[in-house]
Amino acid sequence: QFRASCQVGSKIYVHGGCDFCENDCVPSSDIVWQYDIDDRKWTKLPTGGSSPGPRTGHTMFAWKGDLYLWGGMQEKKNICRMFFSKLYRLKLSAGKQQGNNKNNKNGAYYMWEIVKVRSQEPVGREEHAGVLYKGKYYIHAGNNPHIEGSALNDTWVLNLSNWKWSPLKDGPIIRHCHGMWAANNKLYVLGGRTSVKVDGPMTLYNSILENPAIEEFVSFDLQSKIWKYEECVGDIRPHPLSEFPVLPLHDNDQDEEPSSILIWGGYAEPTEDDVKAKYGDEADEFKLPYRKRLLRFDVSTNVWKSIVPTSPILPKALAIMATAKRGDGVRHVLIGEGYGIDPDTNDRELSEKSKAEWKNLYEQAGADNLPDVESMMKQSSCKPQYSNKMYDVQITESFGGRGNDQNSGWSWELYNLPDEQMPRLVSELNPCSPTLHHIIDFSIDDFVQPPCAAVVANDSQNLFGVRVRIHGLKGRKELNGMIGRCGFWLKSERYQVFLPVHECGKKWGSLSVKAENLQIADPFTQENCMDIVTRNRHVSKSFPGIVFVLIRPVADLRASLDYLTDPKITDPSSSADKNMMTYFDTYRGPLSSRAYSVIRSMMDPSSDVGGLICCNLMPQTFFGPNPNKKAAAMNIYSNFVKDLKEKDSCRVGSFEASLSKISDEMVEEKCGGWLKIVVQLDGVQPNVRRELLVNPAVTMRALHDQILCPTMGWKSNFHCYAFRKTYDDPEKLKDSCWIGPRQSTALDSIFMPLYVGGCVANDKQISIGQLFASEQTDTVTLQWVHDFGDWYSHSIQISKYDGRSLTDSSVAFLIQGEGLGVPEDSGGPISYCEMMRKITGKMAIEIDEDSHIAALADPSSEHWWRYFNDEVRKKHNMQSGLGNPLQFDLYRARNDLETAIRRPTQKSGREVQNLSSVDMKTGLTREQDKKATASLPKNATKMCAVCGVTVALRKCSGCQSIAYCSREHQLQHWKEHKADCKAIQNGRK
Repeated sequence: QFRASCQVGSKIYVHGGCDFCENDCVPSSDIVWQYDIDDRKWTKLPTGGSSPGPRTGHTMFAWKGDLYLWGGMQEKKNICRMFFSKLYRLKLSAGKQQGNNKNNKNGAYYMWEIVKVRSQEPVGREEHAGVLYKGKYYIHAGNNPHIEGSALNDTWVLNLSNWKWSPLKDGPIIRHCHGMWAANNKLYVLGGRTSVKVDGPMTLYNSILENPAIEEFVSFDLQSKIWKYEECVGDIRPHPLSEFPVLPLHDNDQDEEPSSILIWGGYAEPTEDDVKAKYGDEADEFKLPYRKRLLRFDVSTNVWKSIVPTSPILPKALAIMATAKRGDGVRHVLIGEGYGIDPDTNDRELSEKSKAEWKNLYEQAGADNLPDVESMMKQSSCKPQYSNKMYDVQITESFGGRGNDQNSGWSWELYNLPDEQMPRLVSELNPCSPTLHHIIDFSIDDFVQPPCAAVVANDSQNLFGVRVRIHGLKGRKELNGMIGRCGFWLKSERYQVFLPVHECGKKWGSLSVKAENLQIADPFTQENCMDIVTRNRHVSKSFPGIVFVLIRPVADLRASLDYLTDPKITDPSSSADKNMMTYFDTYRGPLSSRAYSVIRSMMDPSSDVGGLICCNLMPQTFFGPNPNKKAAAMNIYSNFVKDLKEKDSCRVGSFEASLSKISDEMVEEKCGGWLKIVVQLDGVQPNVRRELLVNPAVTMRALHDQILCPTMGWKSNFHCYAFRKTYDDPEKLKDSCWIGPRQSTALDSIFMPLYVGGCVANDKQISIGQLFASEQTDTVTLQWVHDFGDWYSHSIQISKYDGRSLTDSSVAFLIQGEGLGVPEDSGGPISYCEMMRKITGKMAIEIDEDSHIAALADPSSEHWWRYFNDEVRKKHNMQSGLGNPLQFDLYRARNDLETAIRRPTQKSGREVQNLSSVDMKTGLTREQDKKATASLPKNATKMCAVCGVTVALRKCSGCQSIAYCSREHQLQHWKEHKADCKAIQNGRK
């Protein structure tokens, strides 16, 4: 025990230690052991060179492929204790060296060496805490080498770029055997034992309370250099604790900052008063000095949570923790080694060596009568046992029922969700409804006057997608009176006509009809919709989901729409790129009238994937000189996109020009200081809703990326999105221009032409205040679509806010919110509601993929958890917590918002690239995540000089070299900026 350990990838390394369970304080070895997490095997590592020697109470960390070791103590029997301050390096990165040495006779070993530091080093010590953070190694406190029985409170940092030690401010209390971690530019220190004697209460094990365990939880701000006590938020507290391992958890492997911290086990000798007063219902658990608690600390909220491990682990101290893997939304953590007891089988006999050590201790203390150590230890129920087992623990806060109480834990609360809280689909049957496509396969285009008054031959440019009525047929009179949608003009000098879903019964063929047998159908009315919906209720009236299969070169990193409009992909003479990648995604949104006919023209009727229709987008070069029908589908869609881009560019340009005329003064006059926005997910009840205050100067790009996504729970810079103003008049709604990113590499951007259009207004140049000021009404309503594949539509109501200020923020504030969260890539509102029915036991879950056997399941079933992990926890926006990821947390959402408005706005065109998935039901899931990250602001005009906000900035009008998020912050900073501002202005003259 008291060995040093650290994890490097899939390996755990440990060094030194002593056999504490046998009361042997003498460090026993200088061996480095390596544990392979994948193979679950221990290996003795051959080492040589200037080794550290046997020691205990030291720390170890990994840096650039090598292991570093610092501190520790070596005690030689009947001589003295030696404390070490040299830094040692085990050169793993250099590989094995050849040659003979005293520790390895085979001739190949890893080399130890002493690192030469360039400054005075800290005094040697043991049982201190160390943490590696941002290229620096920090140590804190530990046993005092100069005063036996005392501890330290100092803090030091080793800069690994120049190998210099520097002292930092001392901590508020002396301690040893504590835990430490780093996050958000802070060092956090928890627990340990303090070197003081407490008069009065005896421990439960008939000994004086000496070096008691403490709960003190403090942090050291690395920027302000200030120590402060941290508040323990929540119902769970760590309680006095020492000798526990610390494991940082990261949301993504490449993240530098941990999102949460795990601690396991530990040691603390409680008094009878402690057990009665402090621990309440947990008193029985805390009677043992060895703890059996797995706690999680959330870095962003300071909340402690107790987690139930899925493996039975003995109460232990000084255990080793490591991350094993993370898959399907579950974190696997290895917990092993350490010492403790099994309260049910506490029957291990003390060895002769242990008895001799106890006898020696009492003789040195001058005791006249030697106690029966064996009996004393058995009566105390705290006889330590060493364990070398490693447990693979799946981290969940609840796994099935516990005893007879099957209603405990968040999973059962979710399973027993009351009916009134159950998400259900609610769609409106009116022309301007954002969820009309859930009910019937009509578009807003069908409720307005068509672009032409009569059907004439070879006029696909105007007639394509227009609803036409069939009449005058003599051979197939049963078709007369039917209304279909016009397609291409065929070589047979007839129009291709597609019947709607409720008429063709999903028989996806088409008719060829002469121009004289077609006439323009009247625009639809709400009464017409109601008549169709109520007729034959058992027949689906909505258009099914559309699977796009896109094959494109791996090396081509252009936006999908740019690739589709490249002339080379429709040129058979172009050479084919052999290194191709296949992408899948599913579209569940509405279709414009022209897009409807495009999809019907290019779809493969033979490809029916789980009730979805399939469209193959394969370049001409993929098929060579002999193209087939699949290649024709790419040509159809490519030409459709080109025509849309040309058609929409003028309209978008006019819209942008009209908004650019709305000055900042006009925005300030109409909007005031704040706008209140209410965001609600369309088509789902109960409401998924948020109320916010937003600065009118916020651009639509920042509104989506840094305000709406973090507050609604969506992942930023992951899917395509767009906004538009909405109206109750179908004509005005049809002409409303969409606003979004000019370019997007998100895979779902390929669906933009199906409803949004060929191009959008630049969201980076348009503010929410300009949109509000462009209307003469007190309230403006927007539609916001997140994820063009799943088509999660939101309604946003904007109004001027005249109330009192609710926040110190100058950009955005989340007032309140309600509703369960929605996982990314869950298949849209319909599939989301179906998923919730399965999670709550109202719909069967598939338990055997091969035989397609389905059954109801609850949280006591492995099948329930597998489904929950697959459909919820592994999704990108559901990985931040270990509790119920669907639950809305106002405090967390506010913290997410504050974090988001202080990071750079992420650039469109760098979205996550989602690679192939075969899950056609839910659309795209991930196989590879190329996370798009934005670099920190490169100049002072990219962030507020006072608060660091990167949204709604205004440059200093004098020097144009610095920016602020508000007039108040500019005035606050003027005293500091004044000299620089004038100097810059004078330099320009």
